[in-house]
Amino acid sequence: MYTMYSMRRYSERKKHTGFKFFRFVLLLAVGALLFNYVRPLPQSEASVVAMSNQVESIKLSWPTQGVAALGAQGFGTLATHGSQAKRPTASIAKLVTVLAILEKKPLKPGQQGPTITMTAADVALFEKYYGMGGAYVKVEAGEKITLYQALQAILLPSANNMADGMAIWAFGSMENYHAYANKMVQRLGMEDTTVTTDASGFAPGSTSTPTDLIRLGELAMSNPVIAEIVAQKSATIPVHGIIYSANSRLGFNNIIGIKTGLTDEAGGCFLFAAKHEIEKGKTVTVIGAIMGEPNLRAALTDSEPLLNSAKQYFKVKTPIKAGETFATLTTPWLATADAVAKSDVQLVSWQGAELSPKVELDTISGSVKAGEEVGNAVISSGTNTTSVPLVLNKYLAGPAWQWRLKRF
Repeated sequence: MYTMYSMRRYSERKKHTGFKFFRFVLLLAVGALLFNYVRPLPQSEASVVAMSNQVESIKLSWPTQGVAALGAQGFGTLATHGSQAKRPTASIAKLVTVLAILEKKPLKPGQQGPTITMTAADVALFEKYYGMGGAYVKVEAGEKITLYQALQAILLPSANNMADGMAIWAFGSMENYHAYANKMVQRLGMEDTTVTTDASGFAPGSTSTPTDLIRLGELAMSNPVIAEIVAQKSATIPVHGIIYSANSRLGFNNIIGIKTGLTDEAGGCFLFAAKHEIEKGKTVTVIGAIMGEPNLRAALTDSEPLLNSAKQYFKVKTPIKAGETFATLTTPWLATADAVAKSDVQLVSWQGAELSPKVELDTISGSVKAGEEVGNAVISSGTNTTSVPLVLNKYLAGPAWQWRLKRF
């Protein structure tokens, strides 16, 4: 009797244990399925469509004697001619001076800025450059001139004395100016530009390359105060009276600036900008740099054929059209949809440079409605860049519940 009772208890315990194990396994399986269902969905894969692009040959009318580079606002350097080794910049160095002063003492368009009183030191600088045959403006001790007027004196008649005097005024000493200016040009991407000796470029120690001068021209024309001044043919300042721009090409062939330079060591130099309309409402500011010409007249004259030969190679293109497919999205549960351009994109491009397309897609791990933005197509011509949103051409379905549970 005892034995039969014990065996029955043992059998009941065995059944109970088996039921508990089955329940445990069942709960484990349900838990795994539920975990599978609620865990984040994996990202969709994207197959990006390659874009073709044709680069056309370019033939520019370069100077026959000097070295040069050609670029455009927002494009950087597009083409070069001759050695791009460092050479004296002459008075083009004054653009670096003015950029540095305006970083230290900012001006907004329409502002005259602080009023500066000329001292005996400023008179000494005037007498120095007058005696050396350099460009100057007359000054008197006690004369009051605004910062804007001083910048006009530096950029229009290229007054060496005002460039040196304003650099010392803004930075405390010429040494302080040199330290600041050399760090600034490096920071702004002009790695082959050096500023030494003075702030005017009269001494040959300030050097650069045509390529760096294209960058300098972009920076100058991006500053509204500088762009306004270098477009002026004349101005009136205290004591000296009327001053005239040394850029005799201003206004011709759409030239709107920038700076001339001439010394025995540098030869004739010309950094110029010209605004051309490519199509109605579409313009480009071409920037050219010519260095090392026999004289300033040659540098000025050679800018004309270079500009005329260059402007034909700027075209308005439509490299991206609405509905164009840039990528096909495929989900892990095998739903597919195309990422297409939301609209046309027009871009002023240089025909000698490749158009560089890039697709930037968002992280997609679920259903997405048709027409919803899923990223961008970015296209560049040089450093000139534009983009357009990418949208789905159809509904991208989310996973079925069976797939979410099983993940296969």
